[in-house]
Amino acid sequence: MTTQAPEKMEFQTEVKQLLHLMIHALYSNKEIFLRELVSNASDALDKARFESLTNAGILGSDTAFGIRLQADKEAGVLRISDNGVGMNRDEIIRNIGTIANSGTKKFLEGLTGDQKKDANLIGQFGVGFYAAFMVADKVTLTTRRLGEEAAWRWESTGDGSFTLGEVDAAEHAGRGTVIELHLKADEKEFLDDWRLRGIVKKYSEYIAHPIALVTTTEDKEDTEILNDKAPVWRRPKNEVTPEQHTEFYRHITHGQDEPLAWSHNRVEGTLEFTTLLYVPGKAPYDLYQPERPHGLSLYVKRVFIMNDCKELLPSWLRFMRGVVDSEDLPLNVSREILQKNAVVNKIRESATTKTLNLLETMAKDEPGKYKAFWKEFGGVLKEGFHMNWEHLDELKRLLRFESGRTAAGEFTSLQDYVVNMKEGQKDIYYLTAESRRAAEGSPHLEVFRKKGVEVLYLVDPIDEWVVQALTEFDGKKLVHAAKGALDLGDLTAEEKKREEEAKGTYQAFTVDFAAKLPDVLKEVRVTSRLSESPACLVADEHDLGANLERILKMSNQAVPESKRILEINPDHALIAGLKARFDADPADPALADWYGVLVDQALLAEGSAPRDPAGYVAKVNGLLKNVLGR
Repeated sequence: MTTQAPEKMEFQTEVKQLLHLMIHALYSNKEIFLRELVSNASDALDKARFESLTNAGILGSDTAFGIRLQADKEAGVLRISDNGVGMNRDEIIRNIGTIANSGTKKFLEGLTGDQKKDANLIGQFGVGFYAAFMVADKVTLTTRRLGEEAAWRWESTGDGSFTLGEVDAAEHAGRGTVIELHLKADEKEFLDDWRLRGIVKKYSEYIAHPIALVTTTEDKEDTEILNDKAPVWRRPKNEVTPEQHTEFYRHITHGQDEPLAWSHNRVEGTLEFTTLLYVPGKAPYDLYQPERPHGLSLYVKRVFIMNDCKELLPSWLRFMRGVVDSEDLPLNVSREILQKNAVVNKIRESATTKTLNLLETMAKDEPGKYKAFWKEFGGVLKEGFHMNWEHLDELKRLLRFESGRTAAGEFTSLQDYVVNMKEGQKDIYYLTAESRRAAEGSPHLEVFRKKGVEVLYLVDPIDEWVVQALTEFDGKKLVHAAKGALDLGDLTAEEKKREEEAKGTYQAFTVDFAAKLPDVLKEVRVTSRLSESPACLVADEHDLGANLERILKMSNQAVPESKRILEINPDHALIAGLKARFDADPADPALADWYGVLVDQALLAEGSAPRDPAGYVAKVNGLLKNVLGR
């Protein structure tokens, strides 16, 4: 049979950038190249085993999977080989010659010059193969696809091009891949047995397939298995140390952060499965991108089935990492089967409950760690209020908010809020705003500060949707501080008495005020809510709040027009003076301008724009001229 001669090809532009980075950047953590190549080999073995589930004879007589490391010190070559799924010509070009993954550009943009962080990113973005060029000045890859006859050889010196051609089948008779790294002169340490052992133990001890170090002495080949332990999740949990959990977590995440907490459980009975769940220490850059793969790694009877199995946890727990190993699912399970499988539903419910229990324990026993978790993942956890009804009680206990009682960057829980409620206080009060600073400056909170009543600051955009499901906690109603009529009960009895007295005095004035701005206001009323400001705008209890309106408009969503309620402070000099002007001459044409300015100032105070900025400035200038007599 005639083989195809090697053909020279150019790398995709982004790959050229990546190769330049690998070859010329001075990484101190160059050893990660082996972690990435061993990880790729393990993936290839998993894929071969998976294909064999539906095609029993495809493996032939070679049914024992494994990875081999072999150093040729004389030639300066390190070989990493596997008998996995291999690649054909098209797959080589697709997987090595080009990068379809849009995350690669993010990877390149995300480099900081911090050697540890940059090296960590290599694995996370799936560009680990190219790490080989950190230590090698030439890389040769020979491979044959499972079930195919042709074998192919890819070769590059990292100069922006590569050659690819068919090789004689006798040269590469078995399936799988052999990678030969022609090491640079100053990287020969990676040919030493002790160095290879140390790297495998550090990064790849938990690979499910055997990793063999092959050495030759006096023409005799010796094989040493470097990872002979059972998978972490299969060991008794009291035999796994925190250090081993950290290393395994780093293995499955390709990261260098430490997990904040973990939960290791085996369920036995009608169903049998094991879950090993980790709470990450840091959020990935693309946590909020819809297309981001997420989920746990799924094994069936210790056979790897798939990574990123999103069916095993709800999307509002997509930050969790870990493993599920089931004894009851079929080995040839597909995503379509997973979506409809009753066993998967039970595993999902168990994993969800275990995760929430883990978070609640961390919040109770290690509040410092939980604070770190909340800053990284609190926004994702809040999505659960919109997406489920089964776990709302657990989620309520996990919520954290800033408040008028906490310092900036500190949080309180709903449980703590209830404990610290003032005597006679009936409800839990909150204010939605675009920032803590905006909340603190809101006139709606004046009476709360005066009375020492804590108000929660809901400053995350998703909070607007959270409070639609979060209507009560521990029998206490959650009340928006800028919606509806304020009722602080006995706490404001004296103010309420003055408010009632002022209503009669101000009745004609408030009616005239509302009548002159019929397109904006549905009502003007006297309030005890204010102690320093002349007026504020509030929404009816079931209307959209100002903050939600702003969020929807920024998202280019249609927002129904709604009139607001203006509450006025009868004790404020500006309101008293304006009422005196009205009493002197109800037909005074300047009253309409004064009313309009007050409404626009109330809009500014809540963080909204005036209805007509240019008109507002003109009115203010006109009123100032009249006051100054010019």
